[in-house]
Amino acid sequence: MVGDRIRIGVLGGGMISQIAHLPFYLKDSRCEVVAIAESRPSLVEALSAELGGGRLLYNHADLLARPDIDAIVISAPRPATGPLTLMALEAGKHVLAEKPMAHSIEQAGRLVSAAAAKSLIYAVGYMKRYDPGVQTGKRLFESVMSDGRLGRLLYARFYDYSNAYAAPPPPHVRPKDSRPLRFPVWPLYPEWLPERYRDAYAWFLNAGSHDVNLLRYFFPREIDVRDAHWSEDTLAATLQAGACLVSLEVVKAAAGVWLEGAEFVFERGRITLTIPSPMAVDRVTEVRLDDAGRGLSGAPQPAGTGWSFARQAEGFVDALTGAAKPLTDGAEGLADMILTESIWRKVAAAR
Repeated sequence: MVGDRIRIGVLGGGMISQIAHLPFYLKDSRCEVVAIAESRPSLVEALSAELGGGRLLYNHADLLARPDIDAIVISAPRPATGPLTLMALEAGKHVLAEKPMAHSIEQAGRLVSAAAAKSLIYAVGYMKRYDPGVQTGKRLFESVMSDGRLGRLLYARFYDYSNAYAAPPPPHVRPKDSRPLRFPVWPLYPEWLPERYRDAYAWFLNAGSHDVNLLRYFFPREIDVRDAHWSEDTLAATLQAGACLVSLEVVKAAAGVWLEGAEFVFERGRITLTIPSPMAVDRVTEVRLDDAGRGLSGAPQPAGTGWSFARQAEGFVDALTGAAKPLTDGAEGLADMILTESIWRKVAAAR
């Protein structure tokens, strides 16, 4: 990077920018937040009071045109995320964009190609891979798979029954007005998807794409989709990774608590992950181990501390300085999209 510090621009000043991005880049001595693009007057006023009016830009095009900005963090409405990311990459900026990166393989492929064409870092905001408990669970899973102490892996399950945060977000300013400057948008579904499934597909990519991303974090090699069904706000899919069946369950339910996790069932034991609400700043994923050979039943595994959003911001700066690669780069996000479309092709074929 040019100079002593990485120069960051933030596109969008809404809740996620305020609580999950800005605070951490402002605190990181390796970077400087140069400018923020936001057109809603109430947010412009609040952000100017906190950060100084000199950092606020009305038009996102002005942000992308700034030569004194190295990287852009994008938190925008889902239909606009893809085209804004493409604009930023074509402007020669490294990018961290909120999930989902796009809504079809074709859209995602355009973004990956644009990043590759200019050798740019492109990260997708699946912050749950940065959760210390998720990382602990992955290391434990890989260790057990390698040494075979629990026998064969028989079954894996990923579930998400959460349609509300079930925890208050950190303090932030809500907009009092609509966005006067509109963003470019892309369709929220692939062209081949029957119209009756398009709203459900768009909801799934918003709510369930984290779970697809986590499933692929544990099973990064080729996954076969055996069947998938959508009914009554519920997606249920059966996949196969090697000899192991894997289920994915995503349900539009607001139970008052956050219900998300994964479990891995072996011949002689089990690993479970209980994932907290994204807004639970003081909690990490709980990892437990059942090991029949050692007489362990639900033994908690040390998982460390750190809010996943904060660790994701640190990880992006690590990538920009060459210290590490993003845990979900554009190519990983494209692989997620390929799996997602495969699932929904099975859904469309089931009726």
